[in-house]
Amino acid sequence: MPYVVERRNLLIEAVMGGFWVAAMGLNALPSTMMISMYCLNSIAVGAPGLLWKSLLAQLAGLLTAWTLLGFKFIPETSHLQVYAYLPMLAIYPMAVGGAAYQLAGKLAQHKRALRDFSRLDSLTGVLNHGAWKESLEAEFVALQQGNRSAVLALIDIDRFKSINDTQGHLIGDEVIRVLSDVLKANCRASDIAGRVGGDEFAVLFKAADCAQARLALARLQQCFRKVLEEQNHLPVVTLSIGIVPYDQAMTDAQLWLKCSDQALYQAKHNGRDQLAQFERHNEG
Repeated sequence: MPYVVERRNLLIEAVMGGFWVAAMGLNALPSTMMISMYCLNSIAVGAPGLLWKSLLAQLAGLLTAWTLLGFKFIPETSHLQVYAYLPMLAIYPMAVGGAAYQLAGKLAQHKRALRDFSRLDSLTGVLNHGAWKESLEAEFVALQQGNRSAVLALIDIDRFKSINDTQGHLIGDEVIRVLSDVLKANCRASDIAGRVGGDEFAVLFKAADCAQARLALARLQQCFRKVLEEQNHLPVVTLSIGIVPYDQAMTDAQLWLKCSDQALYQAKHNGRDQLAQFERHNEG
């Protein structure tokens, strides 16, 4: 593995560094500089565990040099040597700091990517149930604090269980993917779509009224049916949809979601393949 090879190379370099420290007669500035560089490299790559190994490797190089070359002790550093090492004293820490900064940036980027990936439904690529509910809660708070409109829609595939029972889960998964693709294609960038159940999706239409939401959802139903008809191996199924506009009288996001569920139930009860809007007198 490249990482293991690089750690081994650092230890080999540490042995050579210790050898040259002894060969220079323990000259104060160059020796301190070399030992510090190898220690800094070890900490940057392997933390304290590799640091101690590096120090032992430098000691081994030091003893080897004394064995082969004899012991020399010339600690004085000349002015020329000081001036020669000044650029290294300035440049090397900046180089290591720059590399560490880039590494930290990449790590933060990977963490963000992992966090975003963990919020997505693995089958469809839209927000999963937990992430979508978090978004709904946040938007509900924002709506309470401002004077904006929004519409919540629950979408359910009609008779989806029979697809799994008669044609298998693979076909059922394909139908779900078709719906999610059509959903993403017909939603605005500001809308929040998620998969909240096996065959149930939810969309929060931000800054929209019921007329706009109805138009978008009617287009969704048409596109969904058209794509299924073009796929000969997939059954042509319909969608039932329940919608609820945001109402200042709603106390929390859960009540909003409950109202949309009641509207969806009404669409199912009315014969499926249709859209039903929640009416306050039906509550309860």
